[in-house]
Amino acid sequence: MTDPTGHLVEYIDKNRIILGLVNSNKKGRLGLWTAQDRQEALPQGRILLMAPAAVSPDRPRSSQVEYMRKVEARREELAAGVDVAELWELVHEEQEPLPLKDLAQLCFGQETGSDHLSATLRALFNERLHFRLADGAFLPLSAEQLQQKLEQARREASQQALLDQAVGFLKSLPETGPPSADPPPGLVDLLIELVIWEDEAPRAKKAKEIAALANLGGKRQVFDLLVRLGVFQPHENLELRREGIPQGFGAELETQARQLAPFAGLDGGREDLTELYTFTIDGQYTTDFDDALSFEPHPEGGGTLGVHITDAAAVLPLGSPLDQEALGRGSSIYLPDTRIPMLPPRLSEDALSLREGEPRPGISFLARLDGQGQILEYRLCRSRLKVHKRLTYDEADQLITHDPGLKGLYETCLASRQRRGQAGAYFLPLPEVIMGVDEEGQVWVRRLDRDGPSREMVAETAILANTLCGQYLAQQGVPALYRIQAPPREPFEEGDPSDLFLHFRQRRLLNRVDISTKPGRHASLGVENYTHATSPIRRYLDLVMQRQVGAVLAGQAPPFGEAELKDYAMRVEPVVRKGMKMRQAGNCSSPTSRS
Repeated sequence: MTDPTGHLVEYIDKNRIILGLVNSNKKGRLGLWTAQDRQEALPQGRILLMAPAAVSPDRPRSSQVEYMRKVEARREELAAGVDVAELWELVHEEQEPLPLKDLAQLCFGQETGSDHLSATLRALFNERLHFRLADGAFLPLSAEQLQQKLEQARREASQQALLDQAVGFLKSLPETGPPSADPPPGLVDLLIELVIWEDEAPRAKKAKEIAALANLGGKRQVFDLLVRLGVFQPHENLELRREGIPQGFGAELETQARQLAPFAGLDGGREDLTELYTFTIDGQYTTDFDDALSFEPHPEGGGTLGVHITDAAAVLPLGSPLDQEALGRGSSIYLPDTRIPMLPPRLSEDALSLREGEPRPGISFLARLDGQGQILEYRLCRSRLKVHKRLTYDEADQLITHDPGLKGLYETCLASRQRRGQAGAYFLPLPEVIMGVDEEGQVWVRRLDRDGPSREMVAETAILANTLCGQYLAQQGVPALYRIQAPPREPFEEGDPSDLFLHFRQRRLLNRVDISTKPGRHASLGVENYTHATSPIRRYLDLVMQRQVGAVLAGQAPPFGEAELKDYAMRVEPVVRKGMKMRQAGNCSSPTSRS
């Protein structure tokens, strides 16, 4: 090979073509000055193009650099005149790489010198769409490859434009106050992902690039920016967003909720129980009432206990958008600073809620119990209801001691509870710690005693109603979703009933509660054929069971077969578990202790 000393060479470095003048050659490594006035040493194998120089390497460095810059300018000017797309049209059907000299001749004619070769090299390398460099020669892309590359280039250009737009918007934001313009499309979603998922965000790299270029700072600063943009609240619950749990309802669903008549289903086929004294017992801040109670004492002891459930199924059409939304949510979620209802508040707090003094359709469970809590007889009916009194737990606790009706109901519930205990029920009460946020944003924590009289009474009546519902459906041969639980894995040890540590240990011995379409025993409650049907505006599977029992009571065929019920359970349970995870993350439970 010719000694390269004194020759102009061109090579690729940092994604650019570099022009240099070789002034030494030692064991295959070339020493040279570049047109950028830098001294370099590189292997001879990196050279793409070499031609004699018109300046001696013995001349002063400044002379060499000046000469190279003139050569480079001349070659760049020639390169600007090369039509790469036209050249590709001439040769794109070739299957083999084409020598640079052949391509230069197609561009400039037969008389081509080193400047023409360099110009062709530079044009092809800089354009990078139509040809691919392979072992010092250029291979034209196929028409299909070119189309794919052009599409990729368009996408990259579009992404770069969006990047520039996003960074420009963020840099233009005033230090305080709202922005003067709307954010570019997609920017807010990108920043939300970054705050919620951080490094695990699908587009974390892009979001971090934007944040860095706009000097946003870390996660806290991005969060504060989203608050300024009105996207987040100052105390935004990121866990809700991380789990993909919707907090509001769209305009279309809200409109449909307003159109549902609260008195639907009141006419025809319902027993009028509006004169029966009924009352609700709930937490102080509860706004959705799905069950009410009644009690008529008997002279010989015990009495007729009524559990009256709002007939949500009579108002909410099966398969409607609202019904599908409720199915997707699975249940209401109660958090310290908010409540995420399964149904729009227009329904859960109004049209479907057993509000004091307002007529509502219901499903009533009426059971006659003796003084020992034994069920002597029971019946279910579709009813018309009107709640006479709303009570809080604290108010009910105060009334129980001197109100004959409440006292009789409480004593009957205690007898029913004792009877369940004799049937094998386990009572492992744990105190309930709830959290909340007041109007000034201050967090409060309070311990609730699950053994309070009214809470025990409400829990016992819910267990009774759910047991009667399951028993009724089983007797009618109607498919149902039963809650079954096997006995503990080990026998319980005797101990102090107030020993919380003992209760925690024994709870770990309990088997999980499963949902089955086959009747069975619920070991820890001490009952058979237990289902969930008492909270149809808070739990979707309760609504499913209400549809079953309501149809039978109306003399109609049940809407769901066994396979459909299994499908509902499979779809709802994962969503419910997600909601329970949210409640546990907030160290909060629902406002009632209904079973």
